[in-house]
Amino acid sequence: MANLKADSPLCRRIVLSFLDFLNSVEPSSTSDVESLEVAKDCLSEAFKIDSSSTSSVPNSDSLVQIFTSQTGQNNEIKSDKIHEESHASSTNDAPGVSEDELFGQFFGALEKVHYFGTTSNGDDEKALDRATQFFHNALMEMKKSGREEVDLKNLADTFKLQGNKAMQSKTYSDAIELYTVAIALCDDNAVYYCNRAAAYTQNNQHREAIHDCHKAIEIDPNYSKAYSRLGFSYYAQGNYRDAINKGFRKALLLDPNNESVRGNIQAAEQKLREEYQRAERGRSSSSWSYSNGGPFPGFPPGMSESIDLSSMMEDISSELPPGVTRINPGDDMPEEIYGALRTALQMFNERDGTQDNSNGN
Repeated sequence: MANLKADSPLCRRIVLSFLDFLNSVEPSSTSDVESLEVAKDCLSEAFKIDSSSTSSVPNSDSLVQIFTSQTGQNNEIKSDKIHEESHASSTNDAPGVSEDELFGQFFGALEKVHYFGTTSNGDDEKALDRATQFFHNALMEMKKSGREEVDLKNLADTFKLQGNKAMQSKTYSDAIELYTVAIALCDDNAVYYCNRAAAYTQNNQHREAIHDCHKAIEIDPNYSKAYSRLGFSYYAQGNYRDAINKGFRKALLLDPNNESVRGNIQAAEQKLREEYQRAERGRSSSSWSYSNGGPFPGFPPGMSESIDLSSMMEDISSELPPGVTRINPGDDMPEEIYGALRTALQMFNERDGTQDNSNGN
């Protein structure tokens, strides 16, 4: 609602009605009389109204009549019972509520999602103060934006916009909190969950991001951005296959012209190829490894399981001529000795178990 000018006819009419009400009040003490006179003088002076002119106020503008009747001039005035029913009903169906009523609904919604922590002394005072500041900032922004209806739905959307600003400023924890408040006020909006998922991902909270993406998809199964962000969350976890199959491809089905999603699929596929190549290199390297009787070059797969390296070393060392140092199976041996053993084993394999007794040149 636009602000009224002090000299506007409607503003003067409201002030005259209030002055008329003050004139009708019966004071209970001498101090009350003085206070009422001061109040009337202040109003009269501020709005340049002669207090004697209140006699010209039409009967329909009497504040007492307005607040005690079901209807007033051109406006329906709700009774206390109607207010209570409105508070209990869905706020999305209401054309608008008073700021006080909206404040109560706001705190009630936050309590349902356990926004306020508890201490030994009761509610967390810092959280209460922060929520109060959130409310007043959002209400001020709503008024600046010219929103005609003041209700929880518009309030929630205002918190979403504030969360978007926090994302642009890269204050991701603030963005998460603002989106959380928006969700508390309107928990059936897929966009709110999807936006919070983006903030969680940027904050390296990938499990929370995946949960919010699934919630957004549950609300709106055709929301392509939710699938795209689900894919990005899996990608950030290093789960590239789920990023493609559960996220990006489904997003592309819903939005076939989205080149960004196509690029994400290609990036995830490249990561899978790199993983496969590393795994292949690891398997190739392990086939040439040797440790505690492990596989040796020249031996068929599985043959190493039947070879007792310690026994073979004992057999070999027992044939050494006098004066040559024996090799104990439990000793740590350098690479050169292991290399010699591998060569000897290959020779045994090639000669079908026979030994070369020549001294060589």
